[in-house]
Amino acid sequence: MQPVNGTSSAVEIRCCRNIDEQAMLLDAWNQSYCQISRGSFDGSVSSFLAGGVRVLVERLNRTVYQRGQVAQSRVAVGIPFQLEGHALLCGQTSHRDGLHVFSGEGGFEFLSPDKHVVVNLEIEPEAIADSALRAQMEELRVLLGAKAGVLNVDPERLQGFREVLKRLLDAVAATPTLLDDQQVGAAFEKSVIFGLAEVLQDIHDVDAHGSGEARTARNWQLVRGVREIVEESPDCPLSVAELCSRFRASRRTLQYAFEDTLGVNPSAYMRAVRLDHVRRELRGSASVTEVATRWGFWHFGNFSNEYRGQFGELPSVTWRKWRGG
Repeated sequence: MQPVNGTSSAVEIRCCRNIDEQAMLLDAWNQSYCQISRGSFDGSVSSFLAGGVRVLVERLNRTVYQRGQVAQSRVAVGIPFQLEGHALLCGQTSHRDGLHVFSGEGGFEFLSPDKHVVVNLEIEPEAIADSALRAQMEELRVLLGAKAGVLNVDPERLQGFREVLKRLLDAVAATPTLLDDQQVGAAFEKSVIFGLAEVLQDIHDVDAHGSGEARTARNWQLVRGVREIVEESPDCPLSVAELCSRFRASRRTLQYAFEDTLGVNPSAYMRAVRLDHVRRELRGSASVTEVATRWGFWHFGNFSNEYRGQFGELPSVTWRKWRGG
């Protein structure tokens, strides 16, 4: 595949009129395609690479019988954005609210429909530099299982992850050179992996237990630990899912601890800290976009509104003030 307009090797888009050519673009999947429905084939694969994560957006306009075997070193899952028509993955009904697992023992067989848009996540744990992310991937491997198939997950969580992915990919497609920045690439990598962790989060979270002063003390210790790692570490977590992974705590436990001690939920706290990091770094940045994406803000309209709500002015105003000074 070729870089978009020759601007960045991290972002590549390839349109295909040949089904075999398209199958080869997912090179770690060892695929063969057989077109089932009649008509001219029109497909594409868009690739976005950051660290150990490669996001592959595949579009097909014909029913295709796919067979493949993902390399053992990779984890591969698909998030359907459009699936209209009869579809099966390893004999299971393929549907839009199912997480599609393509990696695992024995390979996969996938009958995809005419109207097919799937965002595939191909993750190579050994290529991930961050040890916490690698540990998270080991946990996700267990949750995904040893074989390919469809996992029925919470539709609302899956839809939330779709929205996260759309913001990520729209931002990078608009400015492909963003992923050439190491910190932006790390934020992209985190957003994908911990977004997937959010989808697979155990629904049987245990309620925080205990009462009185002991409970308050325990919650305060947890919040203090979070504060230290979030505010004092240059490697600030970008999501509540990442906090849960680092502290081996459920989302419900964190939620209760923050509301009990600070009166805000962890999402609001994380957002405030990240916005503060952005405000400080605007002083020496080349652009607002560069700093925003570095701290995990991929929807620029929402980011500008949140920044103005937090600091009383648009980030562009802050940036111009710093440059003017």
